[in-house]
Amino acid sequence: MKSVTGIVNFHTAPKALPITKERPLGSTSYLGRYAFCDFALSNLCNSGISQVGLLVKDHLRSILKHLGSMNSWVINTKIGHTHIMYNEPGQRDPRLNSDVNNLLENDWMLYDSASQYFVFVPSHLICAMNLRPYVKAHIKENRSITIIASKQRNLKSSWIGSDVLDFDDKGVLIGSDKNNGQFANPRVVSLDTLIINRTTLVNLLRKFAPLDPKADLFTLIMTAYKEGVVPITVDYFDGFVRAVDSFAHYMDYSLEMLDKHKADQLFNPAWPIYTLTHDTPPALYGEESEVRNSYISNGARVEGKVINSIIARNVHIGKGAVIKNSIIFSSVNINEGAMVENVLIDKYSIVERDHIIKGKAKEPIYVAQGAII
Repeated sequence: MKSVTGIVNFHTAPKALPITKERPLGSTSYLGRYAFCDFALSNLCNSGISQVGLLVKDHLRSILKHLGSMNSWVINTKIGHTHIMYNEPGQRDPRLNSDVNNLLENDWMLYDSASQYFVFVPSHLICAMNLRPYVKAHIKENRSITIIASKQRNLKSSWIGSDVLDFDDKGVLIGSDKNNGQFANPRVVSLDTLIINRTTLVNLLRKFAPLDPKADLFTLIMTAYKEGVVPITVDYFDGFVRAVDSFAHYMDYSLEMLDKHKADQLFNPAWPIYTLTHDTPPALYGEESEVRNSYISNGARVEGKVINSIIARNVHIGKGAVIKNSIIFSSVNINEGAMVENVLIDKYSIVERDHIIKGKAKEPIYVAQGAII
């Protein structure tokens, strides 16, 4: 789609402390192989969108480390480009570190591009979404702004901080409310995925951004909507989707992929999820190892027992060690006889011989990056 530019928005991702203390959620490991932003980038790539910008909020180092050359998500090496969009003044004053100010700081993306439409996708959403039909409907119906949303349950405990949308029978937005856990019944929730005409976006930035230097893009759009400047259409996505809004949900939404039925809803050979490849050998299993219902990444060495767990690259699990219901990030060394259950162990950590770390299913334990325990 030559007339479309995709924007991966890292600003909209919530903090899922403690795993996002040193990295944004978008570059956080998922299933031992991917990062969350791989889904956004792959959805754009598979939808034929080859011009992509990344609105980076913070932790640029972590994002660049994962992206590498960025060629993994470029479908056309001649005209395809992926650009880092970074708001340097916002780093000096965090109050101004918004997606709107990032767009203004990198407004060349708006003026130099030949694209007539911009598709904003969040960096933290777990889903496989074909954006083509939404863009085609947006263009065919001559819309100004389209918000892609999904009907969700359990809003008292999930989708916290997301925008709940109300609209008429024609799909035209008539109101929104922030979810703080107050909704008892299923509601339609914004997926932070927007399709905006370039002229509309430029006009909104010019007119409304100066009124509130701290406003984010959704707030700016809603301000314009309430003043009757622009109508907003709500479109549906009815596929599998998850939005991580807490550490507990990170654990839940990762380990649920051990259920093949759930995994099949997300992963489809016809819609590949791309990621940065690493030159690592296949996983190595010792003679006394035992692995059940787990993801084991390339480069891992397993000599102990792994049950219902996710093991990332270059992890070593010693003889007699037992890992249950846990997530182990890359380059972790778990020594002989150690016991780990309901735990997330961050990168480069060491669990000493015969040490026991045991959390609860509803209260998993987090072990910080580089810890020795």
